[in-house]
Amino acid sequence: MPLLPVISCESGEKILSAILQYPDVFLSIETSKGLYSNRDIPVWEPVIWDKFPTLPENIILYKILASSQQKPLYEGIETTLTDDVYHTIANNDLIQIMSNEATKWNGIKQMLSHFGVSPSAAVYFGDDNDDIEPIKNCGLGVAVSNAIPSVLDVADRVIDSNDMDGVAKFIEENLL
Repeated sequence: MPLLPVISCESGEKILSAILQYPDVFLSIETSKGLYSNRDIPVWEPVIWDKFPTLPENIILYKILASSQQKPLYEGIETTLTDDVYHTIANNDLIQIMSNEATKWNGIKQMLSHFGVSPSAAVYFGDDNDDIEPIKNCGLGVAVSNAIPSVLDVADRVIDSNDMDGVAKFIEENLL
């Protein structure tokens, strides 16, 4: 049994089939056997897979990543999803599709529970869509100044950007 939440191969192939309707789509999947992609990504050295939507045999599927020059892919992504997954859009151009159980908030809740810390006693730092839920649910939700607008809107505090060591400064000044 995998330790991480997974996407069923049936759901994965259904989602990939829908996404492949966009001719310029760039696809990658994160699996138990590494990264597979329909194009080369030199820094990651994926296995180039030209058989999408069919998945490689005997893999566990953790995440589907898709990007496209076509705006309709981003606007209509919900119609391609199955009930067991959710998505986020990172940097306004990378769709990340994961198991409903694989949210950052679920991970934070498990970690806090393991250490016996209440969410109301936790500080959370974030900058992108998948950080909104933890920012809202922790005692202090902090956004870096270069966060996307929706994160800035829900944060309790806004600090210096990542490039200006905002998180490190906040920790040094407020938590140490």
